[in-house]
This record gives sequence, C-alpha cells and structure tokens, in this order.
Amino acid sequence: MSNEALGISSNNADAVQNDVITQDILKKMAVQNLQTTIITKSIHSESQKQTRALSAANINLSDISSRLDEQARKEQANSNSSAKQIIGTAAFADAFWEQNNAK
Repeated sequence: MSNEALGISSNNADAVQNDVITQDILKKMAVQNLQTTIITKSIHSESQKQTRALSAANINLSDISSRLDEQARKEQANSNSSAKQIIGTAAFADAFWEQNNAK
C-alpha cells in the first residue's frame, strides 16, 4: 500500500508541474498530502514492529545472560568445594605422615 501511495504521490508531483494554479492543483496537493500520510503511517507501523521485535530480543538476551550467570556461579561453587576437599585431604594426609614420622 505504501509503494502505491509513493507512486501516486510522485506521479501527482510530476503532473502538477505542468498545471496552471487551479482547483486541480489543490486537489492534487490534497491527494499528495493524503499519500504522504499513508506513507508516514506505514513507516511508523514498521517502526513499532521493529521496536517490539527488539524488545522481545532484549528480554530473551537478558534471560540467557541471567541463566549463564547462574550457571557460572554454580560452577564456581563446585570448583571452590572441590578445592576445599583437596586441601582438606592434603592436610589430613600431611598430618597422618607427620604422626608416622614422629614415631
């Protein structure tokens, strides 16, 4: 529809160049104004669609980011737990060998 409006508006703009200032020119200007309104409305509608699509994408990206952060925290907690277990085991083994060497 906006392509048709653009074509009509362009044709009227070309045709008005050959007209004498008459009622016809005023009618063509009115039609051209209407076609410009249609084009503007179409552009606005597409802009709103893009805004909604970008908003949905941002929500999805935020959700993905939150899940990745949560997963990273869990992995860090597991890593810390494993490190504590290793240190505890090493301390126990060290104490065990100290007792055996002391005898």
